[in-house]
Amino acid sequence: GSVMKIFTYMCAIEKGTYDGSKTYLSGNIEIEGTKIYDWNTVGWGEITFDQGFVLSSNVATSNIVNQFITKDDLKDCLESYGFGSATGIELPRELSGSLVFNYPVEVAAASYGQGITTTPIQHLQALSIIANNGYMVKPNIVSKIVENGQVIYERQVEKSDRIVSESTIEQIKQLMYDAIHDEENEAVGLDYRVEGLDVIGKTGTAEIYDDQNGGYLTGWLDHLYSFSGMFPKDDPEIIIFVSVKRPNNGSNIGLKEMTQSVMESIAKYKGLIGNNNSDDEVIK
Repeated sequence: GSVMKIFTYMCAIEKGTYDGSKTYLSGNIEIEGTKIYDWNTVGWGEITFDQGFVLSSNVATSNIVNQFITKDDLKDCLESYGFGSATGIELPRELSGSLVFNYPVEVAAASYGQGITTTPIQHLQALSIIANNGYMVKPNIVSKIVENGQVIYERQVEKSDRIVSESTIEQIKQLMYDAIHDEENEAVGLDYRVEGLDVIGKTGTAEIYDDQNGGYLTGWLDHLYSFSGMFPKDDPEIIIFVSVKRPNNGSNIGLKEMTQSVMESIAKYKGLIGNNNSDDEVIK
């Protein structure tokens, strides 16, 4: 879903061709006879590409892969961000996902996270590029093991060479901040704000592939909702990726409430925002 827009935008910014002040007509775009719609189906009129990120416009990223980057650019970027390959984390049966897109309409769909498959661990690893100022860090489950006061295992931090420039990181972080905090443009992520914490992130909603019949499921419950985020903005310490498939109330309300609660609890535990709990209360 639309959490992938982070990486489409980041790819275009890094290439040096992205112009966030340039405008396009939102609502829908026709590619090879297929119409791609924004999530509200009608769009917001003529808006800038920066606004398109804040409003989570599918038409924005569809235009990005037509105007600012190519199919090969997008695939190269996503592969360099770790998508399409197993991370190697210490868990069994890790899947690699799939980055298959060839035709223009498939490329457009991939730009906003449809028609490709990814894993939550891949998202956490890719988001580490933003949190670590352009360097990707391999995820691990265990930091260290201490036995009888002695450290018997300690993970070795595996950090990539620089993948994305510092200026690109600053720009994508600002877009992710606006996607959560921009009230004037009615950002889709406003409900993920946490008081006193400068969360940055991106929401996502995806249709679910129908394994039995092909195409996508069409029931009102048949969506996958997700959120990619991190905090604090200027020097991120925590990355979070949350998703829920086919929630029984047919909306992402529960995801928002749960994610807010988790972020607030972590921030209090880490001392990033005030903790008004009594001394004997444990934050889990």
